[in-house]
Amino acid sequence: MPATFGDVRLWRAAPLGTAGDGLKSDADGLERCRDTLVAQAVPESWTGFARFMAEGRRRLLVARIEAHVEGKRAVQRALYTAESEVAAIERLVADVEATARSQEFALGDDGSVTDVSDPPTFDGIDGVVEAVQWTVRRTALAQALADDITTILGKAAAVDALLSGSIPSGHVDAVDERGVPSPEVAEQWATMTDDERRAFIEEYIEEYAEMIGIDTPALVWEPESWGPNGQARDGGATIALNERLLDDPQIINTLAHEMRHAHQFEAIDDLDGFRWPWQDDPFDHHEDLGVTEDQAETWRDNFDDYQDADADGFEAYYEQPVEVDAREEGREVLEDMTAEELERLAEEGAR
Repeated sequence: MPATFGDVRLWRAAPLGTAGDGLKSDADGLERCRDTLVAQAVPESWTGFARFMAEGRRRLLVARIEAHVEGKRAVQRALYTAESEVAAIERLVADVEATARSQEFALGDDGSVTDVSDPPTFDGIDGVVEAVQWTVRRTALAQALADDITTILGKAAAVDALLSGSIPSGHVDAVDERGVPSPEVAEQWATMTDDERRAFIEEYIEEYAEMIGIDTPALVWEPESWGPNGQARDGGATIALNERLLDDPQIINTLAHEMRHAHQFEAIDDLDGFRWPWQDDPFDHHEDLGVTEDQAETWRDNFDDYQDADADGFEAYYEQPVEVDAREEGREVLEDMTAEELERLAEEGAR
């Protein structure tokens, strides 16, 4: 879940630089080891199969070292960049807290802004006008502080995405499975209103449905207490999403995942549907979108024997073809989403 203002209040830049220095030292050491390994010759006395195996082993070790170095350098660069970004965030937090104190507002860890001043007394008819003016002025000051906090949280989201995105594959399962938005998308999502986020989601569903040739699915928002992140119901005619995810850009992954299930259902229908010999094959449209008949047949067989996580175990659910395919779609859409496309869909959805 995204960092709260209470979390960001505790952020410090210095440890990021220290961690970057440590990774730099590790990478430098690995590079020296690689250079030594490359420079070492296989003894001339080694011939035939022994020499072939030794040279192959050395090439494999060099490749592995280079992969480790590349991964460490990527994280190192991200840490150094994040260090400067977090230093800027530290200054912004200090500024907004100082402003809040001077204007007699309290800032909650959840980002709330509370007026803690003692309201003045307003008497008479003129006092009514003065009271309204005072309220308007205090409300404007509180909103300005809230806007500053939103900006800070947007920058914090960008830092989180930067660091998560720098992690090489194979180290953090959640990153490998669900993907990471670009820092620009993470920051933009954090600064959008809930109405703008909902507009984006509704427009994405509408445009995706048009692309695959189905009626726009109904969108259902489930409460935070609901277990799943999302669900495609009634053969993709209804898409359910969890309110809990609305402030997290990972909901883009969930959205794309569930709409891919809708595509799977439609591809199966068009694969098995009746048509007269002179009619165009409706499945041709899915092939244009990159879906093969073999895929659709696999999906059909899978849905006929769908593995439920509760009844059949998580691994059986997780590894079945329709879920593997939908996870890949969700991850790719999240990682390929641009700030420009996010803005376009939100604006189109708001019209």
